[in-house]
Amino acid sequence: MTAPGTPQPPGSTDAELYLAVLDHQKIAFFDPAHAQALAEQWNSVHADDIARVRAEVGAEAAQRRAGHVESCARENWRRHGPGGMAAVWTRPPASGQQHSLWASFTGFAHRHVITTGGPLHRTVWEFQSWFTTQPVVKRIEFRPHGAISIQVEGTDEQAVDEAFAEALTHVMANPNTGDHLDPAGVLQVLRGLAEGDGRLYSPWEEGFHTDVRAAIACGLVDESTRYGARLRLTSAGSSFTEQHSLLQVPDPAEWDPPPELSAAADELATRYSAAPHQR
Repeated sequence: MTAPGTPQPPGSTDAELYLAVLDHQKIAFFDPAHAQALAEQWNSVHADDIARVRAEVGAEAAQRRAGHVESCARENWRRHGPGGMAAVWTRPPASGQQHSLWASFTGFAHRHVITTGGPLHRTVWEFQSWFTTQPVVKRIEFRPHGAISIQVEGTDEQAVDEAFAEALTHVMANPNTGDHLDPAGVLQVLRGLAEGDGRLYSPWEEGFHTDVRAAIACGLVDESTRYGARLRLTSAGSSFTEQHSLLQVPDPAEWDPPPELSAAADELATRYSAAPHQR
C-alpha cells in the first residue's frame, strides 16, 4: 500500500530517508521517529518469534528477523526503492488485529483437501497487502489443474469463522451455487481434451472450472478421484466430439457457439438438465 500524503513534506530539505527494515522488507519514511516507532512495534509484536529464532538458529538470524532503522539517500530510493517516492510514508502506518483462515483444494467435481490453515490471529500493518479494516474479506481463487483456494480474513473473528464455513460449503458442494451451463465453454473444453489439453481454448480459470464441472455433469468428461489425474473424454464425450465434428470447426477460442454447433448446444442443454444433481 502506498503512503498517503505528498512525497515530500513542505519545507523538508533533508537528503536522507529513514527505512524501517522488517525481516528484509524496507518501509521508507521522511521522519526518523516514524521509522523507529515502527521497528519497535514490529519487535514487540514478534518478540516470541525473534526469541525462538535466536534459540534455534542463532543471534545473527534473530538480528535479521528483528526490525531496525537504516538511512538511505533520497535520490537512491527515488531511483531504486520499491514504489519510488510515492511509497514514502508521511505518517506512521495504521495497524490492527486480524483473523485469518485458509484452505486449498484440488479437483473439479471431486474436491480433495490439500491444506488448511488457521485460525491465525496477528497484527497486520497498513503497508501489508492483506491489511483490512473490514469485518470480513473473502476470496475464492481458481487456479490451474483444478486447484482452488479460499482465504478469509478480517477484524471480526466470528464473521471470519462464519464466512469461511460458508466458503467451504460452497466449494465442496456438488453442484456449486455458481454452477451453470455455458455451451460454448463446454464445447471448448471438449475440443481441447480431444486435442490433448482441456485448457487449450479456455483462458480464464474460473470459467474453465465451471465448464469442466458442466461437462462432467453431462457425462462427457471423466475425472479420476486420484489426486493429480488428468481429465479425459468419456466414451460418450468422444462420440459427441466426433458426431458434432468439433475438431473441424475453426477458431474454437471465438465460439459463441457458431450456427453449425447449434445441435451440439441443444444436446448439451438436454444432457445438463437431465444430470442427476440438477434435478
